Amino acid sequence: MGNISSLIGNNQQHIQPGGMDYNAATNKNLLPAGWMDGYIELAEIRDTRSGTGQYIYIAWRTLDGQHLVHDHINIKNDNPMAVDIGLRTLGTIARALDMESIDDTEQLNGREIAVRLAIEEVCGWLARNVIKAYAKVSSTRPKRASDLDKARHQIRGDENRNQQANFRSAEGPTGDEIPF
Repeated sequence: MGNISSLIGNNQQHIQPGGMDYNAATNKNLLPAGWMDGYIELAEIRDTRSGTGQYIYIAWRTLDGQHLVHDHINIKNDNPMAVDIGLRTLGTIARALDMESIDDTEQLNGREIAVRLAIEEVCGWLARNVIKAYAKVSSTRPKRASDLDKARHQIRGDENRNQQANFRSAEGPTGDEIPF
């Protein structure tokens, strides 16, 4: 046990490794939330910290090679629900890659796959990207969250036009509403 305040002095409020205040740090390297295409750079089985389980570690990289996002898929765990979620996720990945089954993590390495990213902030740590879903790479799906918002707006606009057209068709020949 040691007294840290005697080592750094009484006038400093934060320990600042490398001169950076980690309490004020922000992660400016985040990807926007939404669907994005990329590829699995690395998939391998790893042991949990407790040593009682195993998970598939996935390192997913954007197609431009600039961003890397990590995922953990439970395959052996004391919690059967965690295993069930992990196996369902593996099934989703297999379908997205047009695979009958996944027998070895090596089958996943280098394969293109789309992911739905979210931004997660946990207990004051820096915000980070997390993978929420996997899907087949599609040329028709928007590539970035901003494109997804534009597509949703377009869909809503089409739905509103259809509703207006349906309402007009319920009107009589004179434009009056049909009496009930």
